[in-house]
Amino acid sequence: MTIPPSTEQTVWQGRPSALVDLPFYLTLLVGAVLASVALLLLLPATEPSPDATSTANLFGWVLAALWVGCLALALGRWLVRRATRYVLTSERLRITTGLLSTVTEDVELRRIRDSSVARPFFLRLVGLGDVRLTSADSTAPRITLHAVRDPDRLQETVRHLVEGLIRRHGVREIDLM
Repeated sequence: MTIPPSTEQTVWQGRPSALVDLPFYLTLLVGAVLASVALLLLLPATEPSPDATSTANLFGWVLAALWVGCLALALGRWLVRRATRYVLTSERLRITTGLLSTVTEDVELRRIRDSSVARPFFLRLVGLGDVRLTSADSTAPRITLHAVRDPDRLQETVRHLVEGLIRRHGVREIDLM
């Protein structure tokens, strides 16, 4: 049996924008600053003694650990967001997630039934939005492409591709109500 050559072509590819996590980063920064100020206020203002030096050293290490921990959390969140990739081809949507181990979900476009665009306030401020798709796929009935640029154009592209595939494959939807 010979398999005909594929005519599948990549139409769009993208990733969720890191800007979607800006509130998380700002909250982390404000929390670290407030915790640092609180720790510095707790530092006893005593006359120099061997005990005071060791206490100051301990506070220094605690402050350093606090900031390193916050940086590690921010970097981890950025890496997870960066490890998500969307690829829209002429026949399917492929979503790859994961950092060390990855999972790739393929959804045939002809199985997509509905789409919408959501623009939460913060995302709308920076020109981003979420494209939400509903499909007849049992493993991925609801798909969200988070924080993508120009979500209206992407939704329209998906819609045109889906319509073309439905016509080409003769797929019909039957409502059983």
